[in-house]
Amino acid sequence: MTIAERRTERDAPGPSDTSAHDRTLLTAIETLAGVPGLADRLHDALAGECTLLFSAQIGARLTRAGISASDADRVSRVMEALATATTWWPLARQRVQSPADLAALAMPLLARRDHEELHVAVVDGRNGLLALRQVYVGTATGTSVRIAELLRPVLDLGGVGFALVHNHPSGDPEPSEEDVRLTAEVVAAARLLDLELLDHLVIGHGRWSSIRSQRPSVWAAGGLPE
Repeated sequence: MTIAERRTERDAPGPSDTSAHDRTLLTAIETLAGVPGLADRLHDALAGECTLLFSAQIGARLTRAGISASDADRVSRVMEALATATTWWPLARQRVQSPADLAALAMPLLARRDHEELHVAVVDGRNGLLALRQVYVGTATGTSVRIAELLRPVLDLGGVGFALVHNHPSGDPEPSEEDVRLTAEVVAAARLLDLELLDHLVIGHGRWSSIRSQRPSVWAAGGLPE
């Protein structure tokens, strides 16, 4: 059965069902890779677990599952290109007026990642979103961060405020003590440049948390954690 045929069987229950988002993704990969029939072969190779396409080692995984090395390499390059396009795609000047507004933008981008990523959301004086920039890509165990690299996009874009967003590959959005300490250091550094860190969100699997909501004392004078 092809992906197109599955579209006519949305009401048929069972583990072989493919969600609308997965069908769209598989069809797009097939088109971009230029390999007819690839969507169905990917679906079968991944046993319907299309979230695995977002793993860092998808090429090797597909090869082990029986996809040819050349096709697996094409898929890997397509996924890398999609990740880059998603990060740098120009966004409408959307207002980020609450943590929920930012989470709505970040969840589709980060919730499925199997490695840690740190992004900076830069806003103007009216909280209009100027950019959501990927600054760091780490591993499943964390990432090493330089404060200057987090502030650079804000200064380059002439932002007035910014927020940090990163994911926990474990799926648990509870901030770690390291997350809180990093937030405090950024609050302090930003104030020296007359910038405001609005919040730091942690993205999990279908859930998120706001460090500013949980630990407001971090934003107290000096930016020191409790």
